[in-house]
Amino acid sequence: MSQTKPYLDSEHYRQMLVRDGERRFREWHTAFLKYQQDFTRQTSQSRQTEQSRQT
Repeated sequence: MSQTKPYLDSEHYRQMLVRDGERRFREWHTAFLKYQQDFTRQTSQSRQTEQSRQT
């Protein structure tokens, strides 16, 4: 019993690649935004700590 995969035309394949690219971008962008927020928070805390030491 061998099952043959249905033929995948180039347009359908292109659409699959686009969706995959969008998914990967969303994953990357979500991770980047989290990193950016963490960096901003850490920088803000460092500045507050530095300012409290100077006063």
